[in-house]
Amino acid sequence: MEVIDKIMYHYHRLGIYDDIWQVGNEIIVDNNFNSYCGSIVDKFSTGVKCKNGLVPLEIIIDKYIDDIGVENIDLETIANLLKDSSAIITKANMYNRELMLEKYRKEHNPDLPSRLHSIWLADKKSLNFWEGQLNGRRKLKLYRVSVTGNLFKSSDSFIPDDELTSKEMYEASSNYWNPTFKEEDLCKAEYLFQGKVKVLEKIK
Repeated sequence: MEVIDKIMYHYHRLGIYDDIWQVGNEIIVDNNFNSYCGSIVDKFSTGVKCKNGLVPLEIIIDKYIDDIGVENIDLETIANLLKDSSAIITKANMYNRELMLEKYRKEHNPDLPSRLHSIWLADKKSLNFWEGQLNGRRKLKLYRVSVTGNLFKSSDSFIPDDELTSKEMYEASSNYWNPTFKEEDLCKAEYLFQGKVKVLEKIK
């Protein structure tokens, strides 16, 4: 949907694009803009950082088993390996999900903004939901913005579940890109936007 000077809201995560999020600035969001999801797709790896750089997790686990023996691995090492494994699994699920959502968009709804190269916006009704979802991961600042360009409305309710296969995620992506809203979906509404964003006000 093309919009002109539509008032929306954006939760900015500190640490990403901080320099452009200043009141009065105009931000151009196009296919050169990388969203958080876009950065995950670009940078995903099953490696973990060690003294010698990025090393695949499976090599680290195999090394401990080969060199020490699984029965001799201390609890602290096991805990660290589990944390690394959990973080990689979480990002792998996101990587797979975003690839399937993007594949479906390109093949069926190519005129809609890409999740990989859009800015996420919210309306007043969904602000509380998104504050709860995002808070704790990074410090947030809420901005009121005016947007002119291509705006697409969906809902967090329609994101494919992590436990699905790639094929099932692709099929479930239809619900995201062709949403049919119920009342409970609207409080979780999310908007993807490409175009011109004018930063009007920092709310908190």
